[in-house]
Amino acid sequence: MVSVRPLALIAREITSEDIPVRVLIEGADPHHYAPTVSDRAALERSLLLVWLGPQMEGVLAKQAALLPADQQLQLLDIEALEFEGASVTDPHLWLRPRNAAIAAAQIAERLARLRPQQAEFYKTRAREFSSSMASLQKVLDRALYGYRQVPIVVTHDAYGHFFGSAGVKTHALGDGSGGGHGAKAMLELSGIGDGCLFGDMPANDRDQQLAENLGLRYAALDLLGDQLGEDANYRDLIESLLTQARTCLSQVPDRNKE
Repeated sequence: MVSVRPLALIAREITSEDIPVRVLIEGADPHHYAPTVSDRAALERSLLLVWLGPQMEGVLAKQAALLPADQQLQLLDIEALEFEGASVTDPHLWLRPRNAAIAAAQIAERLARLRPQQAEFYKTRAREFSSSMASLQKVLDRALYGYRQVPIVVTHDAYGHFFGSAGVKTHALGDGSGGGHGAKAMLELSGIGDGCLFGDMPANDRDQQLAENLGLRYAALDLLGDQLGEDANYRDLIESLLTQARTCLSQVPDRNKE
């Protein structure tokens, strides 16, 4: 059992076909999602719950607290996670391939303890995924590096995980807790220049109006992979986010050529 779909994409890189991966929170805000009666029963039966932590799934934390420690894996407890260019309090760790590799290694380690007869299989899968993620991180960083001078405003802190490793600075209007955008933040960003405002999917009039008020272009990014097909993998998520970001970034004039 995983809390949100991106964690399923990571977990499936490790699990064998005989371990189905179920997503608990679909079509709902992870911050405020409360498990149903059937969800609670499924959690109790699950081999392992993989979730981020109370910083992301605050209501789920109450149910997770009832599970034995060896039946759950809280990813935000991992000390090795990388936060360069991102807020150290933001929980959207899956948006950075290197963090996805770290999470996968932890999943593999926990599954190896729960199913020791398949331990080497899980660890091998984790090593292969880590190598793949190192390459994907380099591709992502190279693709974004040229946009370091482009003003990028984001609706909340999560996007720092995606852009930060490439040295691309993001200006957040909020902290991702679901609150509104402060007037002070809006005033500070007024006249920031020709750039992009990124918000969550689905695209909406509110974020579009925000972009227009700030003189920015606008694009929505599918952070949770809701628009991906059923057979999508983690690499598909990152590549789709890059494509979505480029739909806006590619329209901004190259400052180096001015």
